[in-house]
Amino acid sequence: MIVSEVLQVKRQNGFFYVNGYQIKADRIASDGYGVLVVFEPSKLDYDFRPVTGPNRFAWFPSVESLDLIHKELDLSDHLTLDLHDGKGWGGKRPFKIEDFL
Repeated sequence: MIVSEVLQVKRQNGFFYVNGYQIKADRIASDGYGVLVVFEPSKLDYDFRPVTGPNRFAWFPSVESLDLIHKELDLSDHLTLDLHDGKGWGGKRPFKIEDFL
């Protein structure tokens, strides 16, 4: 799979809403914005095999993909702080991007 899009998605009442879909948030959080990374199939998907154990797949992200994800996470933080009138976690993420990789 390759990164197709990185989207800002609004979170309300524990759900993200995007293109008519409702996606339950994985963690409890106030209303705000999240970053949704959308993938599209690549030729590798047809040949892909678990590489780190059963049902465990690996992704070697490109620098460009990580930069795009990081940029969208920054924007998401700012949009969420704006939504809450500057109140939140003080503009510092309660996680590291590495937690998701």
